[in-house]
Amino acid sequence: PNGEVPLSPARQAWLMLVVIAPNAACYPAIKAGLEFAPSLRFAGLRTLLGGLALLLVLVIRRKPLWPKARLARWILPLGLLATTIAYGAMFASPAYTGSGIASVLGNTQPLIIIVLASLFLGEKIGLSKALALLLGLAGVTLLALPALRGQTGNNLFGAMLALGSSASLAVASVSMKRLSPGQDLMSLTAWQLVAGSVVLLGLSEVFEPQEPIAWTGGFVGILLFLALAGTALSTWLWFWLLQRSEAGHLSLYLFMVPVLGLLIAISGFGERLNALQAGGVAVILAAVALSMYSDRFGKTNQ
Repeated sequence: PNGEVPLSPARQAWLMLVVIAPNAACYPAIKAGLEFAPSLRFAGLRTLLGGLALLLVLVIRRKPLWPKARLARWILPLGLLATTIAYGAMFASPAYTGSGIASVLGNTQPLIIIVLASLFLGEKIGLSKALALLLGLAGVTLLALPALRGQTGNNLFGAMLALGSSASLAVASVSMKRLSPGQDLMSLTAWQLVAGSVVLLGLSEVFEPQEPIAWTGGFVGILLFLALAGTALSTWLWFWLLQRSEAGHLSLYLFMVPVLGLLIAISGFGERLNALQAGGVAVILAAVALSMYSDRFGKTNQ
């Protein structure tokens, strides 16, 4: 698609693991980092450093730092969608609603991408893709069910923030695929991160003026991990993969983010897996396996 060489299903799966693993680790890292910094400033610094890291890679590789004119005009719109709204809403939603609502609505990106890809990219929603999507949504709901049962702050604003984060990332993903930036992908990704981060930092000055950052070694380590692995690498690689695969098919892998996040919590923080969560993990794995199977064997239903 888009003149790019398609990837084998196996290579695509491994590269998507590189995308989703840092994103899964981001949740506990963000939770730890918020002890040291206010949310908007934390998000702004994370994305600013991520964008600057990609620009540094371009300098080292002696590649053009500025994208072509047809792409440059999209820097601010993409920055607002993929960075300002997505990260701002992502960091803020748990404060207004319970973690269950936030985790379910925050993981609806595959559903939105599949619908948008059908409308604007001409991708078909076949039987296997629809079934994988339903399984993925069911799995995410099962993972979040314990938190949903204990829901206390079921605030509409918080729910809309979580959904808004998913929707903005989905629109940005489909837009980036449609733009087909080619050799300018890294520069466009970098500058939209920088542009969006500047808006986040400006909003922080308005809403968090009295909240300082505690610059400890722990916070710097968290910030660097989130900026380099969780933002620069995963954002660029996600957009790069979008140029070479169907957006709807690729998005189904994103259901693995809460699964890996749960496994990190179990291994690193001693949390236990209950029966509902185990069922959710199994259903999500079935959804991803179905997606890979249909891709591997000729996409007969795509």
